[in-house]
Parts: sequence; C-alpha cells; structure tokens
Amino acid sequence: MKRTILILAGVFGLLLVAALTVPFFVPKSVYKAQIEKAATSALNRDVLLTGDVSVSVFPRISASIGGVTVANPDGFSAPNMIEAGELRGSVKWMPLLSRRVEVQELSFVDANVQLEKLADGRTNWDFGASSDAEPAASGDGGGVSASIGKASLKNASLTYTDRAAGTEYALTDLNLDASMQGFDKPLKASADGVFQDQAFDIDLTLDTPEQLQNGSPATVDAKFDSKLATGMFDGSVTLGDAPALDGTFSLDAPNLADVAAFASIELPVNIAPLGAGNMKGSVSGPFDALTIKFDNLDLKSDLLDLGFTGTVALQDSPTVDGQLQASASNTGELLSQMGIEVPAEDALEQVNIAGKVSGPADALSLTGLDIKHTGALLNASYKGEASLAGDGKLNGTIDASSDELRALLKAADVEMPDGDTLKTFSTAGAVSGSFKKLAISNLDFALDDIRATGTAGLDLSGTKPHLSGDLDMGELDLSPFLAAEDQQKKPQQPMEGWSKEPLDLAGLKAVDADLKIKTTTLTLGNVVLKDATVIATLRNGKLNADLPAFNAFGGSWGGKMSLDASAAKPAIALDMTGDSVGVSSLLGTLAGFDKLTGTGAFAVSATSTGTSIDEIMKDLNGQVSTKLNDGAIKGLNVAQLVRSKDSLLQAVTSGQLQGLDFASALSPEAKTDFSSFDTVLSVKNGVANVDLMKLISPVLGIDGTGNINLGGQTLDLRLATSIDKKGEGSGSVVQLNGIPVPIRLSGSWTKPKVTPDLSGVTNQLKQDLTGQLLEGLTGKSGSSGANPLADILGTSTSTSQPETPSTETETTEPAKQQTPEDLAEQAAKEALGNLLFGKKKTEDKPDE
Repeated sequence: MKRTILILAGVFGLLLVAALTVPFFVPKSVYKAQIEKAATSALNRDVLLTGDVSVSVFPRISASIGGVTVANPDGFSAPNMIEAGELRGSVKWMPLLSRRVEVQELSFVDANVQLEKLADGRTNWDFGASSDAEPAASGDGGGVSASIGKASLKNASLTYTDRAAGTEYALTDLNLDASMQGFDKPLKASADGVFQDQAFDIDLTLDTPEQLQNGSPATVDAKFDSKLATGMFDGSVTLGDAPALDGTFSLDAPNLADVAAFASIELPVNIAPLGAGNMKGSVSGPFDALTIKFDNLDLKSDLLDLGFTGTVALQDSPTVDGQLQASASNTGELLSQMGIEVPAEDALEQVNIAGKVSGPADALSLTGLDIKHTGALLNASYKGEASLAGDGKLNGTIDASSDELRALLKAADVEMPDGDTLKTFSTAGAVSGSFKKLAISNLDFALDDIRATGTAGLDLSGTKPHLSGDLDMGELDLSPFLAAEDQQKKPQQPMEGWSKEPLDLAGLKAVDADLKIKTTTLTLGNVVLKDATVIATLRNGKLNADLPAFNAFGGSWGGKMSLDASAAKPAIALDMTGDSVGVSSLLGTLAGFDKLTGTGAFAVSATSTGTSIDEIMKDLNGQVSTKLNDGAIKGLNVAQLVRSKDSLLQAVTSGQLQGLDFASALSPEAKTDFSSFDTVLSVKNGVANVDLMKLISPVLGIDGTGNINLGGQTLDLRLATSIDKKGEGSGSVVQLNGIPVPIRLSGSWTKPKVTPDLSGVTNQLKQDLTGQLLEGLTGKSGSSGANPLADILGTSTSTSQPETPSTETETTEPAKQQTPEDLAEQAAKEALGNLLFGKKKTEDKPDE
C-alpha cells in the first residue's frame, strides 16, 4: 500500500511538474489560436490576434497580445468593428484540461470601436450566432465553452454613426472598467472620457446587456458629471431600430445654450441669454422625439429668472405645455439677445409674467396671463391671452400709461416732429389683435389733455402708424396740434395782419387715420364747435373731414373741409353752410372784424394754398354769401350821416354842413340798424368783389358795391343810401338836386374811414358849371349877378350879394390859358369843399 501511495504521489508530482512546465514547451501559436477561438465563440465575430503573445501560467494562465481586431459583419463601412493596440487576457488553467475556456479577464488597450447603424436598420453590435461558425475541433467532437469575467478599455475611442439619420457621435480618451459575467447578467461600469469634445465621468449599472442587444428595454442607473452638466438617470434604455428612453432624471447645467448645441437641438431663437438651468423630472420616447416632463425647470441669468412646470416635446419644432412664472429685469435687451423682434423693444424694462404656456416654441400660446411692465417710458398691465405666432396675438384687458410718450414713440421707430404735444398718454380697455395691429374696445383714453371713450385701433404693419377709432371725446381741444407752440385761447382783439409764421403740419404726415369723433365742444384755436361729429380720414398728409352737423357762432352748420399737407405748399378747401349764425361772432373770431351784427344764413366755398395763414388768405378763391336779419353796422349811423335829402340840401345850400353831427354819426356808439342784409362775394386771390350787397330797414336802404381785400384786411365799399322818413319802405336815394350821394367805407376793416362819396356830384357839377361859365364869359348870361352854383343846387341868392370874391376863392379865377372845362371842374370841387367842410384857413387841414 505504501508503495502504491508513493507511486501515486510521484505520478501527481509528475503531473504537477508537467502542468507547470508543459505550457512553456507549448508553442505560443497554440495559445493564440485558443484565445482567438474563445473570443470568436464569445462574440460570434472573427477575432484576430496580430501581435506578440506572452504567457504566464501561475496562478492562472495569462496572455498579452500586441494587436487585436474584431471584424465587422458584411455590408458595413469599415472592415473591423474593434481595433486594439493590445489585448490582455487571463483564463483559468484547470478548465483547459476539460476543453473549457473560462476567460477571467479581457482588456483592450488603445482600442478603437466603431458602432454603425445602416440605412436598412442593421447594426454591427448585434452579436447573434453566425451561420458560418465552425464547431470547435475536439477529439470527442465536443465544443469549447468560454466566459469573460471582467472587461476593460484603456485609452479607447468609440464612434457611433447613424446612416439613416445622418448623425455621428464621437467618444474619445475613454477609460472603462466593466464587470460582465455574461450577456444575461448585470453589467456594472465606470468610465471617464471625452464625448463630443466634452469631458465626463460616469457610473453605470445595466441590468442585462442581452436585453440591450436584442432591442428590449434595459434597466439603467447612470450618474454623470462634466463641465457641461451634472445629472442622473434612472430608468430604461432601448437600442435597436428605435432607440428610446424612459425614466427619471435631474440635470444642472450652467449654460443651456451649450447643452442645446451639444445635443444638436435646433431652436428658433438664441437661448444663451436664458443662462443656467436646473431641472428635475421624467423623460420618455425615442431619442429624436423625446418628451420631457418637468417637475421643476428653473432658468436664471442676469436678465431672467424663470420657473416652469409641465412638458416639453423635443420634436422637429419643440412644443411646450405647462405653467410659467418669469421675471425679466430688462426685457428689451433679453429679447434682442434672443433674436426676437418686437415693437419698441428699447422701451421694455421690468416685466413679470404668470400664466399657462403651450404650443410650438416659435409660436407659443399663453393663457390665463397676468403681465406687468414697469419702466421709465411705459407702465402697463395685461390680463388675458397671447400668442407669439406670426405677428403675435392678444385678447384681454390692458391698462397702460406713459409720461414720456415722445420717447416711447421714438423707441417704436415712429418719427415725430419737435413740439410740446404728445407728452403723456393713458389707456384702459379690452384689447385684441396682433402686436402690429391692435383693436381696443371699452376704451378709456387720455392723450395730453384730451379724453376719449369708445373704440380705437393702432396698425403698425405699414410704413407709418395707422389710427382708427369711433370716439366720444367730450370737450376736445386740438389747438396745440395745429401749430408749433400750444395755442392759448385769448380775448378777441383787432387783428394786425395775418400771421406769417410757417404752419407746422408735420404731425399730419406722421400717421394715417380713420376717425369718427363726437364732441360736446371742439376747440381749434379761437374757433369753438359744439355738439360736433367729425368723420375724418388722413392718408399721407391729406386730411379730409366731414362735419355733417355742429353748432358754432350761435348757429347750426354742416359741411366738409380738406387739408393737404403732403406737398411743399399746403392746400386747403372748405365748403360750409350755416343757419341762424351770429355774424359778429363769426367775423370777429375768424377775421377780427366786429363792426357787423345780426343773425342769418351763411354759405362758404373756398380753396387756397400757402405755408402760413397770411399766404392762405392772400391766395383765397371761392364764394361767400349771407342772408342776415335784424342786425346793425357798428361805428356808423348812415341815416344820421345823410339824414334826408331835404336836411342835407338845406345844409348844403346854406353852407352850414358843420351843423351835421358827424362826430356822433361816426362814433363807436353809432350804428346803422337793418332788418335784412344780403351779400354775395366772389373771392379771387384774396380779394372779395361785391356781387350783391343790399341792406334794408324800415327807414333806410343801402345798395353796396366795391371789394373787400381779405388778404390785406382792407375794404373799399360804396353804399348808395335811400331814406324813407315815414318808414313805409318808399325811401329814395339821398341826392343833391337829383345827384346821388353814396357813402364810402375805405381803409383798414378794423378802423374803416367813412366819408360821403362826392365823385358823382363833382362830375355833374362840372358839366353844369361848364355851360353856365361859358354863358357868363361870353356875356350871354341873363344877369351879371347870377350865382351858377346856387342855380345848379336849386337855390337862389340875393343879387345884392357882393360880387367880389373872397380871398379864399380868389384862386378860382380862371387863368387865360385854362379851358372852360378846367375852370368848371375847379369851381365845382372848391364849391363842394366849401359847402361840405366850410371855409378853412389855408394853413388848416381838412377834417378826416
């Protein structure tokens, strides 16, 4: 027995020595072939070992090979899926005795792995059984089994190419330690490397690689850290034809724009100004159409503090559905940096927003909105709905005000002329429409001192703003908008010529408008219209206004007017009719002429051009007609001035015209009453020619001729008077022995000069005196003491009157060279002068 034990011990020793020494006598090619066979069997892919092989057998068989390749299946772009600079492997040597290879460790150093998905959906990481695989050779026909206990990559690179999607991702400088007992066992790995130029560290637990390989969801627990972001994912990953995710996540990213660029997410705006992101939630769906549900999403930057809960779908056009709260310290700058254009972005400052947001990122819809804006140029609030699609959309209520309206309009690229108007505004109402075309109902509006209620609209889509509205404006004073400086209502006073100040009509060219305005009082300078309705259109500086009914100057009016400010020289047209109009108020307000009173009908049709009121009045053309009742001409008592033909004749024949009361007849208190006064004036180049002027009263009638120079504010009128002393309407024209004596009004219309017009009398006297003087000179006169002037005037003088002329009349003696006609004209003028104004000393001046 002892001998037997010794023999067995010796045999065991020989076997042990053989086990330890035989491997050194076995050619390295045998180990190389066994490792290739084991790896090929494990991966179902051709594995070639191209470098040197080093072998150790204790405590396990280990080998190191200088070069390794793992082949790609047919049809892929590269011949090899894996290329490694060195492969290190170790196997348990005892199982080799039973033709079984247990790979305890497999390491790739400097490996290059190329993962590829073809357009037809095939992938090169599908390690299914190969139909070309040959069974392992063995003496008894059995195969060689293998397993890998541990795998690692050192300084590896991994490239993923999707031919169908046209995308490629690169992973470099990868160091990976993985524990994988088999494809149906859990995989644990830790790695660091650079993915798409971003360094990272990752810890990964994969429930079963076999599921990942065959396209089934595989449970993943991953944590990663990088400069780009820090986060975690706990859920499932599906590879294969439709890679997908389903799980929970958290992410902290210092710069969301870098994350979007890294993920190749194309966004319609620049999100860099959104700053850092902190988010937590769940993600699901395919890689190219992920749906992210945010438990919280916080964005913070120098310009924005935003919080969001809801979902974001990362499709071709990302969509959003959730609740939003945001605060922007400088909204205009934020929108500018994001590349979003909105009107007046320079005026947008502090904005607070709360509401529900949904829809595509480039056409967001916001409901339940509560927006407040606070800034130097604008304070506003809005509650309702909004959309960022196209030109935007609004539907809600608004309350806005500005104490710097001109600066606000300038920020909106609206050019405004210099002036003291358009300083402040406020508005409240229901607003609807787009950002460029708004409509407001239930409007309560204020612009400077103007107030309005009704409906209005603002259209900024054209080359200039367009205003529209149907407004009740109460007491409306437009005076400040008609000149460069604010017009203040001043007491009525005589005018001293029309203003030559250039008209400031630039405001008419700044906007277009369609307006219907009702006012209790409309003030334009000194013109006041009551209960007026104005229907106005303004296009390119051309204003057309229809005033169907209004009250002004004590009467009712209707008509139209237009003002064209588009040309270098503005043009104006006016067509108005009035009834029961107070003429004193009308002429006093418009022309500073208050010498005429009465009420009646007016009709005015006129056109003109000019850059100032002076030019417009001097270029005026048209027609004016009046039918006045129960009025007076102030400052002149025609009846007292001409009296009756008998009293005037008596004064003339006696030479006592000084007895006529000219002072009271021409005093400010004097007036000529009338029961009717009709006029028709034809206006050409600022001068109104009298086509008809007829004044009638119970004792007085006047027929007028002449002209009124509207541009020069002068007049030259001849009033032929007739007096009916009994008041029966049968008056006759005042005459001197059958010669009419009209009254002349001339000079400035604010201070007209009133005198008898003796031109007709002078001409008649000249004719009569010529005949009588000829008789006297030829000695054919019936009496040497005859008085030719007395005979002409219808009077007689005593023959006892001295024939020697006074010194005052000595100059009337005809010179030998003068004709009888000259003598007669001179005698008539001097006779009338002496009769009407009395004899004067030569140094005295006649009364005006």
